[in-house]
Amino acid sequence: MFIVGRTENRLVILIMAIIIIAFIGYMDYLTGDEFGFSFFYLLPISALSIYRGTKVFSVLLCSVIASILWFIAEYFGREYSFVFFPIWNAIVRLIIFISIGLLLYHLKEKDKKLNIVNANLKALNEEKNKFIGIAAHDIRSPLGVIYSYTDFLTEKYKEELNPEIIEILDNIKKTSSNSLTVLENLLDISKIESGKVILKFKIQDYISFIKDQISLNQLLAQKKEIVIILESQKEYLLVEFDEHYFGEVISNLLSNAIKYSKRNTKITVKVCLLNNSKLQTEIIDNGIGIPEAEQQNLFKYFQTTSSRPTDGEKSTGLGLAITKQIVLLHHGMIGLESSQNRGSNFFFQIPLKQ
Repeated sequence: MFIVGRTENRLVILIMAIIIIAFIGYMDYLTGDEFGFSFFYLLPISALSIYRGTKVFSVLLCSVIASILWFIAEYFGREYSFVFFPIWNAIVRLIIFISIGLLLYHLKEKDKKLNIVNANLKALNEEKNKFIGIAAHDIRSPLGVIYSYTDFLTEKYKEELNPEIIEILDNIKKTSSNSLTVLENLLDISKIESGKVILKFKIQDYISFIKDQISLNQLLAQKKEIVIILESQKEYLLVEFDEHYFGEVISNLLSNAIKYSKRNTKITVKVCLLNNSKLQTEIIDNGIGIPEAEQQNLFKYFQTTSSRPTDGEKSTGLGLAITKQIVLLHHGMIGLESSQNRGSNFFFQIPLKQ
C-alpha cells in the first residue's frame, strides 16, 4: 500500500493495475495461441477490487481496459474469419471482469462495514463489562454489611427475639447471601470478558486439592444428607493449575450437583488420566437430570433449565458459563452426559504439561 502522508494514494494503485494489465495484454499478443493469459487479466482487477481505497470507477475502468487489450491481442495476434467473434469475446470478457470485480468490491465493502459494527460492539461490550464491574463492586459492600449484621443478630439474639423476627432475619440473610453470589459471578464475568483474568499457575497435588474442595462442599451437602465421595486412580498427582479459579470450577459443579440431587443420595467425584496426557475430572450425581434438548445451551450466560433444585435452592444461570470459561483458560474442554431422572455427569479435561 502506498501512503503519502496520511492519505492513501489511490491513483498510484490504479496506475499500477493498468500497467500490469497492459503488460499481460502485451504478453498475450506476443504468445498468441501458445499460452492462454485469460486468467491473468483477472488478477490485477481482483487485487484492485479488494484494495480498501478503491472506488467503483477504478474497477470499471480497469475492466474496460483489460477487455480492450484482450480484444487487440486476439484480433492482431490470431486469425479470425469474421471480426464479430473477437468483438463478441471482448464483450463477454468485459461482463465477466465487471461482474467479478464488482462482486469482490461489494464483498470488501460489506467486510469493512462488518468490521466497523464489530468494533462498535466490542466497545459497547467493554463499556458493559466496565459498568457491571463498577456496579457489582459498589453494591457488594453494603450487601456484605447487611448479611453480616443479620448473621450477627440471628446468632447472638436467637433466644431473645420473637420467632417471627428470627424468620424475617433469616430471609434477609438468605436473600443477601444469594445476591452476593450473583454479584461475585457478575464480577467474574466482567473480568473474563474484559480479558483481565490473570491465572496464577502453580504445580501442586491435585488430589489433595480435590479433597479440600469436597470437604468444603460436604458441609452444604449434609443439609440434604448427601455424601460426596472421591474415586481416583492415584493418591498423589502433580498438576499445574490456578488454585483459586479451579476452586470455583469444582465448587460450581459440586454445588449444582447438590442442588439437583435428592436427599439421601451420593455424589461421586472421579479423577483419572487419559493417555497420560490429559487429566479428567467427573462430577456424577443421582439427581433429576437435564433434558437433552436443553443441554446445548447450558454453558451460556443466564441459561437455566426446566429442571428445578430439589430443595428450593436458587440458580442464577451463571455458574456453568463461568466454569466453562475458566476451563477454556486452562486450555481444556467441558461437557456433560445427562438424562431425566437418571442424574448428570459433568466432566472436564485439561492437558498435562510434559
